[in-house]
Amino acid sequence: MSVRVKHTAIGANRIPAVASCCPDKSGLVAFAADRYIALWKPAEERSGIKYLLKGHTEPVSAVAFIDKDLLVSGSTNGLVKVWHRSANSSTTEESNSEAAFKNLNTIEYHSRPINFVAASPDAMYVYVASGDARVSVWSTTEILQAEQIIQPIFTVELEKGFFPLCIAVTELSPPFEEPVYLLAIGATSINIQVYISLKNQDPNYRKIATLKGHEDWVRSLAFKRFRESDDEDLLILASGSQDRYIRLWKILPLRKYENTQQSNFLMMEDPLFRNTMYKFTIKQTSSVSKVLENLNLDNYESSLLASTSSGHSASSSIAPSSHLNTGEYAIAFDALLMGHDDWIFSLQWHPAPNELRLLSASADSSLMIWSPDESSGIWVSDARLGDVSIKGASSATGSSGGFWTALWDPKEMPGWIATVGKSGSWRVWQAEGKGKYCRWTPKIAITGHVREVTGLAWAPSGDYLLTTSLDQTTRLLAPWKTGSEDTNEDWHEFARPQIHGYDMITVSALTSIVFVSAGDEKVLRVFEMPQSVAQLLQNLCQFNVLEQAGGDTADVLPDAANVPSLGLSNKAVSKTTAPGGEDDEGNEGDQGLTEISETSSFSSITELQTPPLESHLQRHTLFPEIEKLYGHGYEISSAAISHDGKILATTCRANSSLHAVIRLFDTTTWHEIRPPLEEAHTLTVTDLGFSADDRFLLSVGRDRMLAVWERQLPEDGSYQYKLRFSTPRGHTRIIWDCAWAPSELSSSSAYVFATASRDKSVKIWVTDCECTAWTTVSIQKFDDAVTAVDFWPATVSELGGLLAIGLDNGKIFVYAVSNEAGGWSVKKLVELDDSIAPACSISKLTWRPNKNSKNMVDEAYEIAVASEDSSVRIYSVKFGGKD
Repeated sequence: MSVRVKHTAIGANRIPAVASCCPDKSGLVAFAADRYIALWKPAEERSGIKYLLKGHTEPVSAVAFIDKDLLVSGSTNGLVKVWHRSANSSTTEESNSEAAFKNLNTIEYHSRPINFVAASPDAMYVYVASGDARVSVWSTTEILQAEQIIQPIFTVELEKGFFPLCIAVTELSPPFEEPVYLLAIGATSINIQVYISLKNQDPNYRKIATLKGHEDWVRSLAFKRFRESDDEDLLILASGSQDRYIRLWKILPLRKYENTQQSNFLMMEDPLFRNTMYKFTIKQTSSVSKVLENLNLDNYESSLLASTSSGHSASSSIAPSSHLNTGEYAIAFDALLMGHDDWIFSLQWHPAPNELRLLSASADSSLMIWSPDESSGIWVSDARLGDVSIKGASSATGSSGGFWTALWDPKEMPGWIATVGKSGSWRVWQAEGKGKYCRWTPKIAITGHVREVTGLAWAPSGDYLLTTSLDQTTRLLAPWKTGSEDTNEDWHEFARPQIHGYDMITVSALTSIVFVSAGDEKVLRVFEMPQSVAQLLQNLCQFNVLEQAGGDTADVLPDAANVPSLGLSNKAVSKTTAPGGEDDEGNEGDQGLTEISETSSFSSITELQTPPLESHLQRHTLFPEIEKLYGHGYEISSAAISHDGKILATTCRANSSLHAVIRLFDTTTWHEIRPPLEEAHTLTVTDLGFSADDRFLLSVGRDRMLAVWERQLPEDGSYQYKLRFSTPRGHTRIIWDCAWAPSELSSSSAYVFATASRDKSVKIWVTDCECTAWTTVSIQKFDDAVTAVDFWPATVSELGGLLAIGLDNGKIFVYAVSNEAGGWSVKKLVELDDSIAPACSISKLTWRPNKNSKNMVDEAYEIAVASEDSSVRIYSVKFGGKD
């Protein structure tokens, strides 16, 4: 027996310290995804997430590679985890594998969320910034000691109200002096604090400067070492703030300023252009080296760059002593970069040592690449990538809600740059050409939900999967195939049918082109696939949903859909020619900017040669809404569609029998079938399910009751269901889920179903010959609450019925249920390994339909799993033969 993960979809956490590139130039990116660290290679567009590192119990808030085999992460509960890739693996392939990272140590020191993790340039020390107003310094050697309780070798205690948001560390090597570390800290303050410590001694950081100039909190810091001349390196500190500006600070020997002259610019009184010089001295005597804080006004926050308080030039005010060497340095404001329209979240310098280029990410949904003009030295923007901000726009009408991080490909000649937006989806641009004026072309990247996934529904054919989440979206996942002979299934998000204003709760597929979904509201909405998405699926996934739907569907389907600025309902639109001639992601001037007319959706989607980009998904893959279904008094809790597609059953939240009713809708007219089913439940009905022949409807609820309703066929041909059986105590706790077994499971005409409960059990129920009552024939106990169950729709040779079971702790099992001569048998076949199972409660699981299946034991059976950890996973399970 074997289990493998075919696909994992999960969005990145929306934090500035969300991701880090591996320094070995392999292109491996580690990013925070809910409680996981996801490993991914942006250069490989056909592969998704490589692996999920599982260990945190709360959302990850900071990630950083220390070296190629060492990764450190922090979470919102203050824990820091150390992940190490061992070089002692049995094979080279295994040692280089993403799965080779193991949780080596857990550090419990900080009491508030971890906001940032950084490393010294030589990877000797790890720096952790926390919301408890402390920055701790850890020895890399010590944190690699497995399962050891360790303490930081130094802690920077910040003043009251100065909570660190970002840090940056670099090394400074003065001539004739010992090298030092510089630590810059940005926080919930308009100032940047700079600390210094000798490199070759135990860290002992002392503050040497408080850099002033920003007008709001500082969100990002980045050091760059640049060889300006043969004898000395230039250090530049870039700082990004919520004031929308980027400031550059130069750190140079004091003698470098000796030719600086007074100027009107330097004497400006505007705080934005404040040009104070901050001095510090590194001294070395014959016996000891130490860092001196310059506390007098002439040195620390002393004066304008052009002159000291004494009126002399900066260099002439200090003369080196004849009996000791001095390393006198100054930090001074150098440039103000203006171009972003919103907060600056992330800054990163070009990885090449002699490339002075800066990448910035902002809440205005743009990335900008900055460099100094070759002739004037003035910093200008070489490229601007992302979206054109639309005032008042929602995510459904064009605004992605900002970019949270900025990443360069770690190679000296970067092949890509990447960022992540509010939707949790990554965006990647590929470099075309070389040098600073290369063109950046968008390419496909990974997407995923960013909050609990609440619903799953396969298309009746099993060709695609619909998912819903509390992130207020419904998404369509399908396998990308390059041709009819392509047997590989690289799963991608091909459409985002619904971007809603309410958290999404449930989804059910009616046909290959129609589905019903419900959010945290009293209304259910019916959607129909537009021609643009149907054509895209045919082109790239090699299946035709219009043929599956039958009839003259193609002639009546709308071309695309959009959302009015002040509405929640997707409206159908007709195809027209897009204005202008620019492509969807790039245009002359600002590369990668998108400002696409809604009427261009059809051509934007149907002409794609790859799965849609995030900008396509947000604007051009919506499904038009064709019906709204009313009747419930509270928010919808569950929905189910009969196998013949004629009946939709729905329920809502309830605290009394008045609202704990089941409403039925005729899917041909979308009229409610009255009266509602109201004779059984007294609290919220949590799940519904139709038997394979639709004769019975099963309902379970928070009141611990299960009820079976039998179909009646009145003379007018309408569907009615009446209560056939109920038990007030089906379980001793809430019943979360239910599933009907395949009809062939019983040798007689008996009907079989399973129920899952908070009482940590799954019960198998079998009817009598007259179908008047159901009795329990098996009870399977587990170590946690059971939250989801589902039967494979047919029996499998040698096994019987396949029952998938999901628990509240994320564990997943597959059991074989069979009716043997000696009675009913329930046997465990598979328990998914903890490393590939979700970390949180299983919200829903469902087997993928396969009409070509022969239901043999040596076949692969696929199952989709939704979890509270924001992930959607597709597993392939084999019970016999070779994988």
